[in-house]
Amino acid sequence: MLADNSALALTINEEVTVHLYASFDAAWEQAVVIYLNGERFDGQLGSYVLRSESLVIPPQPVSYELTLVGWHKRSNPNASLPWVASRGCRIGAVVFAWDDSADDGDYRDARVKLVTS
Repeated sequence: MLADNSALALTINEEVTVHLYASFDAAWEQAVVIYLNGERFDGQLGSYVLRSESLVIPPQPVSYELTLVGWHKRSNPNASLPWVASRGCRIGAVVFAWDDSADDGDYRDARVKLVTS
């Protein structure tokens, strides 16, 4: 279940390439799922081997809403545990940050910097 601030969104203009660079400072597994106009994008960002720490969204012919949702597991990678939505916030114009449920309020467990070209 998503919290009110799990999903962070902004509008991307047409014909813009989006570069996403993630960093993680957490003991637990972290993932960021990406949506374009509500449709799940093929790639994900994450803190463990199966997910990349960067990806590129190619230019789209029309403007769209880019939504990023942070998730975590309360452990290292463990297929039997559920994903839990993280609390998110924007830091300035181009940094998206999430805090997992460790209740430290640091918003650095998962961070994504957005750069366009």
